[in-house]
Amino acid sequence: MDMPLFKADFAHLIPHTGSMVLIDQVDSWKENTIHCSTQSHLLTNNPLRLNNSLSSIHLIEYGAQSMAIHGGLLSGHVSPGYLAAVRGAQFHINTLDTIQGALHIEAQAELKIDNGAVYSFRIFDDTENLLLNARATVIHTS
Repeated sequence: MDMPLFKADFAHLIPHTGSMVLIDQVDSWKENTIHCSTQSHLLTNNPLRLNNSLSSIHLIEYGAQSMAIHGGLLSGHVSPGYLAAVRGAQFHINTLDTIQGALHIEAQAELKIDNGAVYSFRIFDDTENLLLNARATVIHTS
């Protein structure tokens, strides 16, 4: 889809509520890809902050939420599940504390099966600096 979707349009597709919904917008999505953006890392009440800092490890949660949104948009409903594996994660930053603009998440479904999927995802800042690239497996529980 070419029209952006906003949090109210997709928040019901992920297993979190309130400030734990980290994605602000779905910029576009197709059968095998989704592009999302957010500025939730800038919020002082971001639930992942510890000692007023946000570790780059939390970028995995941003990728996982993009995957969940994509799966929900494809199926039309929430598919409860869990992140079973993250592989090949390459972090190119230690914390998100210096990132002042938006985060841009690109996720691509590499394999879809009845009870899960494997995605690759990359996360960039506004200046197109790569912050993380990884692969993740999600297993649906119902």
